[in-house]
Amino acid sequence: MGSTDLIITGKYGVLNQQKLLNATSNNINNVNTVGFIRKETQTYTSCVDWGVGATYTRRIYDQYVQRQMYSDCSDYNYYKSYAEGLDTTDRLLSDSTMSVANAMSDFFDELSTAASLPTSTANRQAAMAKLDIVVNRFQTANESMFDSLNDVNSRVHDSITEINSLTRSIANINYEIRSMALSDNHVNNEIYLQMLDERDRLTGELSKLMSVKVVEQDDGTYEIYMSTGMLLANGDSYGCLTDKLNDFDSTKRQIYLSYENTEDASRNIANVQLTIDSIGGALGGYLNASKEIRNTMRELGKLAVSFADALNEQNKAGFTLEDKAGEALLKIQSVQGVSSSNSYGITCDFIEGKGENVEAYDFELIFAGGDYKVYKRGKDDTRVDITDELDKTFIDETSNPAEIKFKDDKYGVKFSINESIDTLKTTTRTVFYVKPTVLSASTLSSIISKPEDFAFASAVRTRTGDDNYGNAVISLTSCTATGTNYGVSVDATSHKPVFNTNAPNKIVIQANGDYNVYYKDPSDTTASIGVLLGTAPASCKGVNVFANTVWNTAHGSGFPGYEVTIAGTVKQNDEFYVEINEKGQADNSNANALTSLRSEKLTKTTGSSQTTTLNEGYANLLALIGSASNSAKTNTEAAEAKYEQTVKMFESNSGVNLDEEATNLLMFQQSYQACAKIIEASQTVFNALIAAF
Repeated sequence: MGSTDLIITGKYGVLNQQKLLNATSNNINNVNTVGFIRKETQTYTSCVDWGVGATYTRRIYDQYVQRQMYSDCSDYNYYKSYAEGLDTTDRLLSDSTMSVANAMSDFFDELSTAASLPTSTANRQAAMAKLDIVVNRFQTANESMFDSLNDVNSRVHDSITEINSLTRSIANINYEIRSMALSDNHVNNEIYLQMLDERDRLTGELSKLMSVKVVEQDDGTYEIYMSTGMLLANGDSYGCLTDKLNDFDSTKRQIYLSYENTEDASRNIANVQLTIDSIGGALGGYLNASKEIRNTMRELGKLAVSFADALNEQNKAGFTLEDKAGEALLKIQSVQGVSSSNSYGITCDFIEGKGENVEAYDFELIFAGGDYKVYKRGKDDTRVDITDELDKTFIDETSNPAEIKFKDDKYGVKFSINESIDTLKTTTRTVFYVKPTVLSASTLSSIISKPEDFAFASAVRTRTGDDNYGNAVISLTSCTATGTNYGVSVDATSHKPVFNTNAPNKIVIQANGDYNVYYKDPSDTTASIGVLLGTAPASCKGVNVFANTVWNTAHGSGFPGYEVTIAGTVKQNDEFYVEINEKGQADNSNANALTSLRSEKLTKTTGSSQTTTLNEGYANLLALIGSASNSAKTNTEAAEAKYEQTVKMFESNSGVNLDEEATNLLMFQQSYQACAKIIEASQTVFNALIAAF
């Protein structure tokens, strides 16, 4: 081999080692660069090109581990965002100083104290103050959850803005990658390798916000899909998300996907609505958190309505310190629904005395094609047809306004529409949407104006006949309701309780021990026995006489609104009486009934036939949000651990190891110096040859 051959060999060796040194130096320089993937330059031997063949620089990474890392990243950020979205609501409701349950317990305790001295205005005033605190707790909790909901919805919007920026950037860089690959300018091209790194980094950022699947194409581009298979980005187009307020619920965000082209940014497909469960990542977590908060608001509103309705009904069953019939203590607001047409409106009212039937549902009424349907929507937003549950015997389809309610007052609500059903059925499509309980807790208000308004005395009292032969006595078991459908109503002029016609107010024992129930007009001073209303069998033994009475005419549920028990030995012709409790301000029987509401089952478990006490209802509410929050936090920890493990696995291959690179640097440096020595030796030989002539 001549000196020229030595020079060429040394030259190729130096150039090759320089490439190896450049790759190693680049790795070391980018050890802290986000998204950088370690590079490796490989040399292939060749007997033609002076012992050095082609060199190729490639990225060192495991694509399967990388795909798993994207998936784990989405899961981690989903649970993290879900937990963050629920955290404020969970902490608010579980805080003992803000607890609605504690406030209700304090109110009932104060009410019990006032009941022990029913004529004391000071004790009544204290109970009134505690009731105001309960109302304030309901309002504060609901308003705070509404603020949390707005905060989560803001995060949804911010996430969508970031997602759109990422999908657009990925599509654009995909376009550049494909262009270089098709022109064969990508081999050993540092810019090309940097674009691949940047695209992987952007994909990783996207996986934080959404659940993604990556498919690499032959031209080096990525096709990125949602978990449901909807395309998000490739080299030609990219997905654009938009969040819109629901037409009927301003607290609900709906997500739509459309596409734009990378070259001219023209839109090429109409919006497609995405389901919440298909999104994943941080965006999916925030959307599910908002759904959970809305449901909690419904449950709190349901509890507020149940509490207020029970309190109002019981207070109306008594009379006040001013010897007037009790009135409602709390105001339960009507709820205005939303219509798809500006020409029509709908109002939802809670049926008095049916607060225990209220459930945490929204309602949707659709009129179209000569018919109409009613649906309910719960936590999962699934639409359930409940048209068959309507009370068709009550509904007059020709009446304007239209009045709609359910059989047996199921759900405890009724609707009023400012048009007849017959007219609405002829429209192309008219939709009404009502959210009865979402904001009911915040609109609840106290209307008791003075402590005397507490109706501590029952509307009726009992009296045992003076000439009875037996030793039995009658006692008032309960007095729970007044009104035209019950035994007692309130006189519009005097505002005092009066018996309705055919109210059971007299009981006479028969020879066989049966209890005949009569109505006798209180103004009738004759010896008339009265009008026979029904008979309770002797087998009831005087316990809850009216509940056991077989009435001669049909009555609604809960009639007559009061109950009595006769205890002791009865004899034929013994008489027992129910009277209006005139001048009975010192009576505390209705106050005790008000206090006992704390242990009554007054609120319904949504989606179940079970009813619970108010405190149990609040505990169930806490359990729902607390369970979701704790589950999200636990899943966050597990998902984080799995994600970190996958990241370490990926970085063990693609990350820069300084010790390894330092070793390579030393080895390549020595090789470089050795090749330089070849050139130096060839120069020496060449000089010696020149000197020989």
